Amino acid sequence: MNNLNVFSKLKFILEKPKIIILSGENRQIMKDALFRVLKNYSQNKGKILILETDVLEPKDSNFLIKNSSLPILVITDNKQGILEKSQTISKTLPERGFMVLNFDDEEIKGLKKETAAHLLTFGFQSGAEVLASDMKENGHINFKINYKGNIVPIWLKEPYNKEQIYSVLGAVSIGTILNLNLVEISQALAS
Repeated sequence: MNNLNVFSKLKFILEKPKIIILSGENRQIMKDALFRVLKNYSQNKGKILILETDVLEPKDSNFLIKNSSLPILVITDNKQGILEKSQTISKTLPERGFMVLNFDDEEIKGLKKETAAHLLTFGFQSGAEVLASDMKENGHINFKINYKGNIVPIWLKEPYNKEQIYSVLGAVSIGTILNLNLVEISQALAS
């Protein structure tokens, strides 16, 4: 992202959109899943900007996070040196924000000490708040999501591998932060 001009900054301050910052090797998969999950949300509940860590300049990310009504940072993996830039952003997240972390990755899980923001974790290991289980592959992928005692099946037409499923779990986590119910999220991902 190029440096924001004065007009862009003023518009952002007035609108105060929610921002979702994606970090991880499979960001495009997460972005695609997010567009499905948020399709109806953004039409009814206001503007959401989806950004990627590798295109954000530090001073732009600080401005956007500070002036967003709800900043959310999602970290799915630590490939290609992603963790360092994500760590810098995590330190700027305010208490009203969220940091969404892959619970199965020990280095990423360690970032929870780096922020004042709310935390939400996802993964396949017991202890993740958005817990995936019973993954099956038979040309398609299906698995179950357990969040706060609610269990919903997720059916994906695309032949994702387990690493790519973490990006889908990141999108599911964002949907829960925005108060979408799991059934709506499941239906959106299946479409």
